[in-house]
Amino acid sequence: MKKITIALIMVISLIAPIQTMAESVTQNGTIIEPLEQNIEQIIDEITSEPRPINSDAIQNVKEYISEYFGNLGYDNIEYQKFEYNDENNENAIRHSSQADVFLASTAEDAIVDGIGENIIVTKNSSIDTTKNLIISAHYDSAEDSVGANDNGSGVAAVLELARILKDTEIPYNIKFILFSGEEKYMLGSRWYVGKLTEDERKQIIGVINIDTIAEKSDLGYMAMIEGNKRPDNAEYDDEGLKKLAELNKNSMSELFTPSDRFFLTMAINSDHYPFALVNIPAVSIVQDWQDGLNVNDSSDVKENMDIQRIVEVIDQVMEVLPTIN
Repeated sequence: MKKITIALIMVISLIAPIQTMAESVTQNGTIIEPLEQNIEQIIDEITSEPRPINSDAIQNVKEYISEYFGNLGYDNIEYQKFEYNDENNENAIRHSSQADVFLASTAEDAIVDGIGENIIVTKNSSIDTTKNLIISAHYDSAEDSVGANDNGSGVAAVLELARILKDTEIPYNIKFILFSGEEKYMLGSRWYVGKLTEDERKQIIGVINIDTIAEKSDLGYMAMIEGNKRPDNAEYDDEGLKKLAELNKNSMSELFTPSDRFFLTMAINSDHYPFALVNIPAVSIVQDWQDGLNVNDSSDVKENMDIQRIVEVIDQVMEVLPTIN
């Protein structure tokens, strides 16, 4: 999760029968649930060192994630490379509310300062292939952090969801996307959204992005959204932001807020934001940070995490998936 200074692997049998989507996913009569041992192993594998965009470490993590999906039996795996220029990126950040600037390539006709790569894994539906739900997380970290919570927790949640859902029939396609460059103001998700055609945008029924959910805490989670409904008399104190969030709520945020563990808020500092800029319903699930979060530094390690919080978010996503159409 980008700070804003303002404010061995468990493999599923490939011959398992197809299950229809229900409140609980079952296989051979056994309910498939998130496994803490899987989650811990994923985090161990990807957080041995910092993995900023354009580093050898993030390339190693990309290969691990790709192998994980392959071992689960997914064969529709794509890699979306993108280039960036740091100076142009700073300019784009200053114009973050302008879709044509913020979603454009920063390295076009400019020096290439680095390369990132998004991982896109598609689970195709045999019921309706015109609808796509995106479940995402960013797999890069800040330069000075191994990023166990930010965002090893989100990566682990997405990979576990992919394992649980592998042989389940769902009435829409799911694209599991691991974005790179979130710590450089959502470079990967900006590139992804900026390259979508109008028809491709219309086929996205929603985005559930998972980012920084597992630091030890008794607090719940934020359903972070963004939108362009801002009355002239809008106020930006706590109460005003609550009203703006309610005004801008979308079909994805509405899935989570009925739970008393989730509350709605406006924010632009995660990978839901580029989608929101082009009016695609998107939400980022992030833990409540009212007590502050130890991210983007050396304190963001597995020892400071509560793995059960990742299980809690996975369970909540599994609960809402059957309600999406």
